[in-house]
Amino acid sequence: MLPLQVNQLIQPLESKHNINLHQQGTLIERVGEAIALFNCAHRLIVFNQQFCRNWGLHSDWLKQKPYDKEVFAEIVKQGYWSQAKYEQLLLLLNGNTTFPVYIEQTNGKSLEVYSSDTSDAGRIITFLDITEHRRSQAYLNAELKRQAFLLGLMERIQPASELREIGQFALSYLVQTIGAAFGDVKVISGKKQEAWAYVLTSEISAQFVATYGDAVTAEMAKFLERGIPYGQGLLWQVVDMAKPLFIEDYCKHPQAVPAFRHPGIGQLGIFPIPAADGTIIGVLTLESRSLRKLQDAPQQDMLLAACRMLGVAIERAQAQERLHQVNEDLEQASQLKSEFLASMSHELRTPLNSILGFSDLLLRQFDSLTPRQTKYLRVIEESGQHLLQLINDILDLSKIESGKVELELEPVSIPDLCLQCQEMIQPRINKKRLMLSLELDNRLTQANLDERRVRQILINLLSNAVKFTPEGGQIKLSCRIAYGNQLQSEMYRPDCSPINLSTPYVCIAVEDTGIGIPSEKWHLLFRPFQQIDASLTRQHEGTGLGLALTKRLAELHGGTVSLESVADQGSTFRVWLPLTEMRQQLVSSKADAAEEQMVSVGKSKWVWVVEDQPYNQALITEMLELQGYKVELIADGQTMMKAIDSYVSSAKALPDLVLMDIQLPKVDGFKLIRQLKNSPYWQSVPVIALTAMAMTGDRDRCLASGADAYLSKPLNFITLQHTLQTFIKA
Repeated sequence: MLPLQVNQLIQPLESKHNINLHQQGTLIERVGEAIALFNCAHRLIVFNQQFCRNWGLHSDWLKQKPYDKEVFAEIVKQGYWSQAKYEQLLLLLNGNTTFPVYIEQTNGKSLEVYSSDTSDAGRIITFLDITEHRRSQAYLNAELKRQAFLLGLMERIQPASELREIGQFALSYLVQTIGAAFGDVKVISGKKQEAWAYVLTSEISAQFVATYGDAVTAEMAKFLERGIPYGQGLLWQVVDMAKPLFIEDYCKHPQAVPAFRHPGIGQLGIFPIPAADGTIIGVLTLESRSLRKLQDAPQQDMLLAACRMLGVAIERAQAQERLHQVNEDLEQASQLKSEFLASMSHELRTPLNSILGFSDLLLRQFDSLTPRQTKYLRVIEESGQHLLQLINDILDLSKIESGKVELELEPVSIPDLCLQCQEMIQPRINKKRLMLSLELDNRLTQANLDERRVRQILINLLSNAVKFTPEGGQIKLSCRIAYGNQLQSEMYRPDCSPINLSTPYVCIAVEDTGIGIPSEKWHLLFRPFQQIDASLTRQHEGTGLGLALTKRLAELHGGTVSLESVADQGSTFRVWLPLTEMRQQLVSSKADAAEEQMVSVGKSKWVWVVEDQPYNQALITEMLELQGYKVELIADGQTMMKAIDSYVSSAKALPDLVLMDIQLPKVDGFKLIRQLKNSPYWQSVPVIALTAMAMTGDRDRCLASGADAYLSKPLNFITLQHTLQTFIKA
């Protein structure tokens, strides 16, 4: 349908009674489109200048009233129209064509042709220039096609997480959409001359295989699997230039690789796959069977956009693979560290068990020792205990950092705990002639804490204060209720975790008049194995684990630590443990512990000791015989297994208790415990796992295998005595 403004102008031309030819010519000049009026004899009688300009027609010739066929033939002669369009217009003039008729001229213009009859059987033909409209429509259609193409590609690669899966989904879609005989996606590994291109995925159409056979496709696949070194083939031009490359006849190209030099391979397109920073991380190769060339603008634009999208997906998958590999490496390193620590713990605890055990027996049993011998024994015992504490600190820190420590929260009496720690540290206080004071908040009675871990915190802080305070100095231990706003105002915290100003805390502070710490070294204090003075001439011993462990234990409770210190004046270390709820004071129901003393309740009781280490055999035997027990030694797992079977078959009297080492030659302790507990004849005999395995989960493993109790080495005489009394009735 003609535009309204054009239609209004040509309506008067349709009636010869209204206006003459001169007036008709004046009217059509006002129309911006080309218009021609033909009479009933098919001669041109009126035209406008736009009609002349459109095809370079001379107005003098047109004024001679040529026939319509002559006018249109002249336009064809000048090369604007094809013969087919000429014939179509003739049909139009004869009334055998539906309007409008569309003409695509050779100069790129698009015309829309309308025809209207006049009252005297003539015809008005209007040529509308719709070039811009058609271009806009073509652009819109191309953009819609491009968006649909990319959306389809995104839908296929978005769910994929693995690199090969992304390549397969993308390539399958591209090969199908483009109509390619085959295609592949390669990723680039290495840089510059050391680079290689490895195929990520490839696809060959069934039609190509059916036409050229499996042997050809197998050779192509084998070549791709080997990888392509830098400089071989055309793909490296694409990588270096970061621009696509198009080959019309790949088979005849001088740089074609032999495996792909096949007459069935025609037009080839190689496209760069860029990373986010523009680095080429891969190439896409497609062989096109379509009449539309890969380098045509719409087709090429879509493929380049697809490569950018594929580059993002490949980069994401590679980052995920690297992260997965890093996590696996970290997990393996953590596992190796745990195994190393478990092994070292066992190897160190085994000789320590003998050192501490025999020194304890000598100090308890022989009153005839000289003062010098007693002194030496105490040095041995103290040194062994110090070494044991270092081992425990290293294991504790390792457990906490690997997330294998779970707190055992229970109501803890804060005053009692502080008094116990004061008593434990008092001998060292007296030795250095220091003054230790205790200050408690009367509102603070009980709190839900892990008592063993908080005791560890207190002992660490008090030990440091004793170590770094000169003789005659002062130390104060205080516990009070404080709030988040007070914590926020602290001088230094090693972490910057957020603070709720209204949260109540148990604030444990240890203040000393020691050597103090310069502010520029505060950041070193809470790092493992870090010491302020690490020189060979340092005056204070230690491993640098105490404060690091204190910080980790506080954080396990959801708390933190803080510090105030002035060099040569002293330091104050505070531990802040959140109170989940404020509780009323509860009366302590703990009875005073009875004085520990040796009792001989083991008279006539029989204990089997399954232990392979000679020193430990001698130590445990000595400890048991001192308490009146009869001892049967078994040195390896296989002998114990035979003894179990022998006693079952002969119905011999069984021992009253079995002390079972776990790491035994030939048959391990876990299997022996399970054998004992699965036997109706043996299952009533208590079995105590006695082992140097002291890592996280070792106790649970022993109990899960059927052990009635668990004792770790080095063995404590009193602990062993109480455990035996629990399971052996007098």
